[in-house]
Amino acid sequence: MPSVKQTTVDPAASTRGMGASDTESLTAAFPASPIHAGDITRDSLERQYNELALQGVVKNGLGIASFDRDFTGADSGVAFPDGDVATGAGGLPASQYVPNPASPGPGSQNPTDMPAPPAGFGQTPNGDTFGSGTGALTRPLDTSKAIARHTLGSYGLGTSGPTK
Repeated sequence: MPSVKQTTVDPAASTRGMGASDTESLTAAFPASPIHAGDITRDSLERQYNELALQGVVKNGLGIASFDRDFTGADSGVAFPDGDVATGAGGLPASQYVPNPASPGPGSQNPTDMPAPPAGFGQTPNGDTFGSGTGALTRPLDTSKAIARHTLGSYGLGTSGPTK
């Protein structure tokens, strides 16, 4: 977990000067602020963000009946390939690892007009991917479960996955 937290609602106390606010004057100017009353804290904001932005099911949002932000499989409205996947022409992927690189053809933007991918394209995953991470052989079903556990602050510095 990152060792340095960003300032949210708990700035260091300061006195008026060049480039500095006056904590005492701000508190006097906004006496009913939930920050000054202690109703909003760093921890309460982090909990609220995790609940509202990272976890749970969104109902009736942006034209989607429901969407599960936990990305855990078919119950989330997202299907993850786990083994055999329908492949080929008509907008289907080249394999469970890569999309079909073919174009629908001149004058068409319809994916159902796409021809089959080049023979053998994407059938063997590249096990030596660039950078850090879990690699090309990791199943989307497994990575989606790991993503579902992420919360604010759960990423490690210099890593692409959660610290636990």
